[in-house]
This record gives sequence, structure tokens and C-alpha cells, in this order.
Amino acid sequence: MDANQMAAAAAQGGGFELVHRMMILVIQVAIIIFAVRFGGGLMRRIRMPSVLGELLIGVIIGPYLLGGVPLAWIGFPQGLFPPGENGFPVSPELYGLSVIASVILLFMAGLETDLRQFLKYSVAGMVIGLGGVAVSFAAGNLASAFSGIGDGGGVFAPSNLFLGALCTATSVGITARILSERKKMDSPEGVTILAAAIVDDVLGIICLAIIISLIDILTAGHGGALPWADIAGVAAKTVLVCVTLTALGLFFASFVSRCLKLFKSPTVFTTLAIGIACLVAGIFELSGLAMIIGAYVTGLSLSKTDITFVIQERLHGLYEFFVPIFFAVMGMLVDVNSLIKPEVVKFGLVFTALAVAAKIVGCAVPALFLKFNWAGALRIGAGMVPRGEVALIISGIGMSAGILNPDMFGAAIIMTLLTTMLAPPILSLALAIPGKGVTRELASDEYRQIEFAFPSAVVVDAAANSIIDALHAEGFFTSMMDASNRLYHLRKDDIAFSMWREMDRIVFSTNRRDVPFVNTVVYEALIDLHSDLERLRDLAKPKEFRKTLRSVTSVRTLPMRQKQEILGPDAVVMRLKPRDKEGVIRDLMEVLAAARGDEIADADKALDSILEREEMAPTELEYGVSMPHGRTDQVATVMAAIGIAPDGLDYACLDGTPAKLVILVVSPKSTSGPHLQFLAGISGSLKTQEMVDKVVAAESPAEAVKLLIGGQHQGQSLVHRLISSD
Repeated sequence: MDANQMAAAAAQGGGFELVHRMMILVIQVAIIIFAVRFGGGLMRRIRMPSVLGELLIGVIIGPYLLGGVPLAWIGFPQGLFPPGENGFPVSPELYGLSVIASVILLFMAGLETDLRQFLKYSVAGMVIGLGGVAVSFAAGNLASAFSGIGDGGGVFAPSNLFLGALCTATSVGITARILSERKKMDSPEGVTILAAAIVDDVLGIICLAIIISLIDILTAGHGGALPWADIAGVAAKTVLVCVTLTALGLFFASFVSRCLKLFKSPTVFTTLAIGIACLVAGIFELSGLAMIIGAYVTGLSLSKTDITFVIQERLHGLYEFFVPIFFAVMGMLVDVNSLIKPEVVKFGLVFTALAVAAKIVGCAVPALFLKFNWAGALRIGAGMVPRGEVALIISGIGMSAGILNPDMFGAAIIMTLLTTMLAPPILSLALAIPGKGVTRELASDEYRQIEFAFPSAVVVDAAANSIIDALHAEGFFTSMMDASNRLYHLRKDDIAFSMWREMDRIVFSTNRRDVPFVNTVVYEALIDLHSDLERLRDLAKPKEFRKTLRSVTSVRTLPMRQKQEILGPDAVVMRLKPRDKEGVIRDLMEVLAAARGDEIADADKALDSILEREEMAPTELEYGVSMPHGRTDQVATVMAAIGIAPDGLDYACLDGTPAKLVILVVSPKSTSGPHLQFLAGISGSLKTQEMVDKVVAAESPAEAVKLLIGGQHQGQSLVHRLISSD
């Protein structure tokens, strides 16, 4: 067989098919990426978790709806997302990506778990978490056993055990957001919910491990009698294996961390860390447990090391890529034909109602015996209602293993969606109940909320990072409870508090006894930040740096139309009065307000922003040029005014010459606009004394503008809305 014959055979056989399947996978991934961003964005607009949009988008573009529409004219005769092999809804390649995503998701969840809090948190968190898991499992299991849509077999049927396990999961991200918005993070109920959520995560993982082990025994056949001894033995063995492997992971975590740090590069050891997670996940699967348990144990083990936060940061991009794909694939597994069956819809609604009631009852009843009154207990139960990622992962495992049929999987998705959507109104109603949630104030319940205001969101970010770095250096563990609201829970030994950001402020919720500690942390962190900024200012050497602004031979400038919209002849003063700098800035601001007053909400506040910027760092350049500027919320577009003083003003510029040309620029703070581009372009056009002298000697405002912006002035009034660009 010659080379041509071999090539033809490959084209007709497996080689061509493999390439074709990979091409389909690449296109599918591209479609999913754009679709989930659209769906997630829509959900965020209505203040719901993006996971709901990603899941629903998966249903819409899946094989049972749009993904199954034949598109033969573009090479997809079975649709963009045709069914996979052996009747499975998606292809093995796409499902494989979702499995990798689930490993990353649980690995990150383990990294974010505060191990010391899990080992040392309050009794209330432990008891409430246990109650929620136990009652939820029983409710889900019994509902499935008596629903009639499963495979029968009673409460010990594998499908019924799986539905019980996924009913135990809790996702408190949305709860944390509501508590933050209602200023209830520092309440006894808020603190208890966060503590109990960690118990739910750990117990839910152990519960899944036990069930997977039990299924092997229950599906092997037992002659009509349940092998209780075997069941008890497997349960004990599973718990022992999970605890032992976790203990080993924690014991060797420091050694693993040191080995990873030998590679120096954070990117390299982060990649190796996720490799370890995949390896351990595979070992757990070989041992008869689920891969996600191994991934979670790996993350939990590394959570106590000093590289935890580096790994979390470096994995963020990978997380943002893979995890939405997982949610979309879970949506694709939903058979829409099952969702329209009356019995499935009925069971889904009943399952949802029981899931909501189980969390409320299972968490609220124990709370009543822990010095919470009925209002506080109801708030705690409502806060534990939403299910989330772990419930979807358990559902996907059951579906792929053939344990859950399409009807049961559809009902599980209905429950997950509805509990997440119902949680906000239920919790809001519970929080609206007047009065405190505890029967009497205790030392452990006396939480305080402390707020620190900052000038801008940029400063808030810098201050928050400085505070977290200071706490890490102090040995604190940090858990990000809600990434969208930047909610952190921090703990070391018996000191625990929460921190989150709200626009221009940082808020802490802490025990009254720890208020002095929090104040000290913030003070020291801000001192360190101030010191760093001072060193940065010295390093930059503003006076010398300003000399370099016009040292280049050419300048990348804005399009002529934009420059004309920013600067017009109606905002030019040909002869400024000889005044000090502040007086000149005030005069030019009055001129700008007169020319474009309908575009300035409050001229005085805009003036204050320019004076504040000028006080921070003077804006005088060489050759008698001064460029005072500032950003403010009082304008929506960039605008400028020119002041010319042929005889010089009462203050000097960078080279000691009197100021003769003043360009005042004011720009929006919160919307985009070519602020820096305009400044750079103007300063670049005035890089010689000759050019400055020409502008100063201009005979009319139009000529001054023409010289300054470097083009023929069109002669119109330039009060226009600036296009959004930067």
C-alpha cells in the first residue's frame, strides 16, 4: 500500500472521523462559551445567581431543543449538539470536559474551606448543619421512594438514595448576598448560617461517598433481605476511608507545598496542584468513591498551606472557563420531554416543597434549642434553603452512571432551580419579621458591624488587599463565601469575622470583643499601604517624570472629531487675569460652565475634583504650560477650556517660567472617555517653546483651538456628547 492509498484509507476511516469529532467539539465549546455568558449576564441583571442562566442556556441549546435542530447545510445534519453514544444526551468529549470542570469546582471549594473553623466553630453551627443534612436526606429519599417516577425498590434503591444525597447540598452564596444587603451579616443568624454551611459541605461530601459505596452492595443482590451488617460495615468503612485519606492529606500538605514551591513559578506549581487534584480524584474513583470527593479532599488538604491563595488566584481564569461549561452540560442532560410530563412536573414541585421545608425544619428546630427564638430559627432555616453546584454534580453523576432516569434527573433540576429562586423572597420575608432572633443576648452573639469609608472604589480594592495580606501574615485563614460580593470569612483560633466591600467602603462583622483587633488590623494595613504609596511616589519622581511626557518625537493622538468635541472656541479665554493658580482654575471652570453648563451637573463639585487633584500632584509642564485636570461624577463627557495669558500669571511652571497657557480638563469618573489620550495628545503637541508661543500669540479662539488640536477647525459650537471610547 503506497502513501496515497494509506491517506485515502485514513480519510475514510477512524483518522478522519476523529478529526471531525474534534472539530465539532471545538465549535460546541465556542457556542457554549458565548451562550453561558449571555445567560449568566441576564440572571445577574435580575439579581439572581449566574448559574441559573448557565443551566437554562444549556437546556435551550441542548439536544432536546435548539441543539437537535438539523443544520445539514452547514455540515451538522443532526444539529449542533446531537445526542451522544448509547442514547446519552451529550458526546463523551463534551461530558469529559464537564467532568474536568467538576473536579476543578470541588478542588476550589476545598481550597476555600476554612479548616480551623470546621474543627472549632460554635456548637450551634455543628448541630444546625447536622440537622439540616439529616432531615433533607430523609425528605428527598422518601419523596423519591413514593413518587412512582423512579425504578422502585424502596428507600434503599440507588436512585432514591441519590435524590436524598443531592437534597442535602446547600449553596449560601445567594444567602450571603442578601444578608450583606440587609446589613445582617453581623447578626447571630448570619454568623450561624455561615458556620453551618461549612458543615453541610463536608457532610454532604461524606454522604455521597457512603451512598456510592452502598450502591455496589445493594445492586449485587441480597435475596430479598437487606444485608444490614454489610450496609453498616460499608458506611463505617467509607467514613473511615474519607477521614483517613483526609488526615493523610492534611499531614503531608506542608511537604507537598514545599515540593511545589521548589518550582518557584506560581503558575507552574498551580498547574501541578490541579494535576494532583486530578490524580487523587482518579484514585478515589478507582477505590469506588466519586472523583469529586478526591478533588475536594485535595483542596481541603492544601487549604492550610501558605500557597492556597496563590493557587486560588491563578486558577481563577481556568475556573471561569470550565465551570460554566459544566453547568451548561448539566442543562443539556435535561430531557425537555420529561419536563412536560405531568407526573414529572408534579413530583418536581413536591420535591421542591419538601426540600425547602426540610432545610427550614431541619435547621430551625435545632436552633430553637440553641437560644434562638422562632424568628431567628426561621431566618437560619431560610438561609440554608438554596441548593447549588454540589446538587448538580451529584445529579450528573447519577445520570451518567444510569442510576437516575431522565424523569428523576429532570425533577432534580427543577428542585435545584426553584430552591435557588425561592430562597431570596423567603429569606427576605423572614428578615422582615420585627425583633431580634435570639431569646437573650450572649457574649457569643454580641456582634458589631464596623464600616470604613474610602475616597474611591480603587482605594477600597487596594485597602482590602492590604488588609487581607496583613491577616495572612498573622496566620488567618480566608474563605471567599461569595465572589460576586467579595465576601470573606476570616478565622484564626477563636477569632472570627467577616469582611465585604460596598462601593466606597469596607465593612466588617465581628464579635464585640474583637472590635479593637479589627481596628488595629485596618490601621496597620493602611499604614503599610500609605508607606508603599509614598515609596511609589518617590520612585516615580513626578517632577522628572513630567519632563518625559513630551520627550517623544511623535504622539499617538485622538481622531480630529473627538478632539473638536472636547475643546471648542466657546471655552477659550484670550486674556486671563493675572491671578494665582487656584483663581485661574476657578475662572476657567466658570467659562466652561457657561459654555457647556447643560452638561455639568454641579460645577462647584467638578471644580473641587480638579483642585483636589492639583493638590495631590501639580500639573505644570515646561515652557509656561499648565494642565489642571480631574475626574468627577458631575460630567458625562470629557471637556476642556483654554486660558491664555501673554504677560504671564502669578505662578511658575516646571522650568520656572511664568504660566502663559492653561488647559483645564474635566472628565467623567464612572464612564469611559479618552481622558488620558487627550492629555497625552495635548501635552505632546506642546513639546516645544515655539509651538507654545504660537498658541499664546493666536489672534482668535478658533485659531488657538486649531493650533492646539492640530487640525482645521470646523467653526461649529462644540457642545456635543462625546462618543464612548477609550
